[in-house]
Amino acid sequence: MSGNKKNVKLEEKKKDGINKKYIFIVVGIVLILLIVTGIIILLNKDDKSSNLTKENEIVEEDNTPVFEEQTFEEQKNILLDILNQEIVKYEEICTDSDNSECITEDLKKEILNNFNSFKERLESEEISQEEINQLKQEINDYLIILDPEVKLDDLISEETEIKENNGVSENENSSVVASGIEGILNSAKLNPIKTGYTSLDNQVSSVINSVTNSSMSTYEKVKALYDWVINNMSYQLGFVIGEEIDSLMNTYGFYERDAIQVFLAANGFGTKRGSCDNYSAMFMILTRRIGLDSYVVSARNTNGTGHTTVNIKINGKWYNFDPQREDNSKKNGKIMYYAFGEDDNDSKPYTYVNRSSDVAAFHKFNKQPESNYLNASITVAGKTYKAKTLVQKYNLTIPETIEIDYVSNPNTVIKLEVDRNVTYMWTTGGYTNLDWEHSSIHGKATTSSYGEITINQTYSAKYDYTVHVVDEEGREINFIMHFNFKNPTKKLSISANTGDYSYNDYILIGVSEYDSVGKVTYTAKVTETNDPRGAEAVVIEPDNYYTFKISNLDRANYWYKFEVTGVDEAGNVATDTFSSIL
Repeated sequence: MSGNKKNVKLEEKKKDGINKKYIFIVVGIVLILLIVTGIIILLNKDDKSSNLTKENEIVEEDNTPVFEEQTFEEQKNILLDILNQEIVKYEEICTDSDNSECITEDLKKEILNNFNSFKERLESEEISQEEINQLKQEINDYLIILDPEVKLDDLISEETEIKENNGVSENENSSVVASGIEGILNSAKLNPIKTGYTSLDNQVSSVINSVTNSSMSTYEKVKALYDWVINNMSYQLGFVIGEEIDSLMNTYGFYERDAIQVFLAANGFGTKRGSCDNYSAMFMILTRRIGLDSYVVSARNTNGTGHTTVNIKINGKWYNFDPQREDNSKKNGKIMYYAFGEDDNDSKPYTYVNRSSDVAAFHKFNKQPESNYLNASITVAGKTYKAKTLVQKYNLTIPETIEIDYVSNPNTVIKLEVDRNVTYMWTTGGYTNLDWEHSSIHGKATTSSYGEITINQTYSAKYDYTVHVVDEEGREINFIMHFNFKNPTKKLSISANTGDYSYNDYILIGVSEYDSVGKVTYTAKVTETNDPRGAEAVVIEPDNYYTFKISNLDRANYWYKFEVTGVDEAGNVATDTFSSIL
């Protein structure tokens, strides 16, 4: 019995050992699995931490890797895109002195000039990588000056993200936009029109001949001209010169709006710079030349600032083409055709002001009828001078001096002729003074007493006279004349007079001539002085407002005597002397 019990105990111990052995194996396996899992988790965690660090580097290092990873051309285009965006932003900023959100007109011009200067340097064909890096720093510094919260690297990051997220390539986008407008453009009825302004028409012909040919469709030609304007123009704040607009109207007979478009286009073709006004005028005239019914129309951005774009009417429907906005929207230097052939239902960042009035005001370069002109002429001393105007004010300056023998003709008669009811007046010295002489001519005036001005002059003198003619619409012609009243039996005489005596180191000299023939030429010299430096020390030179400025004097201690000599066109000589002594 005892032996059996012992065996049972041994068996139980044996089984207990086996069980413990399995427990240790299982525990060991579990521990190994836990260790392996922990290692894997740790490795993944390290990898994720590593990735996060790399991602954060871009933010922590101000996006520098984003810019440096780009190619040389991509870097240029990123900076150009940012500059274009800043230019548009500051072009549209208000200049109201009463509004704290606005800036002064001078500051606005300065900012735009600086941004355009950066663009010029970027667009140089000889720019190097080192210069790109330098420009990047300069642009960043300038942006911070304008707004401390704006950093160039943030703008670069945004611009790069836009490019990366834009899954539509330039070619794909072009085909998407073009697919709707291509057939429409090709279906347009064409009526080619020139402006009639020869130099501009020649420039337009040159561009069209360089980028299009007879085998191209209308769509292909329009796209080529659109590309040319965008690729050849750089943005610059534009302006209109009133005198040049008036000259175009009077010389070519343009209506005012046509003259403005001709001026803007000619300026754009000539300088390759301009605002939306120039871009639009150029594209409108180019597309008019190939026969499309194009118009420059005014628009208003959401912030209230102005804009101009081109609308083309095809088969009774309007389509918008906006080369300046397109230029600002280029990606990596590529034209994206966002604003190529938008119809009226397409979304735009602006609304039209009044397209109907813009269209009505444009006369397709037709000339105004003769009846729209104010015509007038004057006859004096046997010569007739004619002028006509479409603009509010036109000056005709008669180039030659009108010589009058006041002995034989003490009463000089100016005969006036106009083609409509006018009010006229005459003044001396070039000033308008309604109290001097004020008369009216009713109907189509002839050289009757109603259209005559008499000047009574009985001594030698030179005068400027102006005859002002104003019609019922407020248009004015000014005949500006230079008279020389003389006695032909007398020779040339002159009178030299000093100007302000308050200066110790110089004197201003004015000279008047009498009984001269034509223009008088003057010389001056020092004839006597007690200045120990001698006459050679004195400087005599022409002055803008006086005949001479005589300087390098010491009038507090010394005196000077001067002689002025005049010679007229007939060879008559006259002299006059004066002293510096008070």
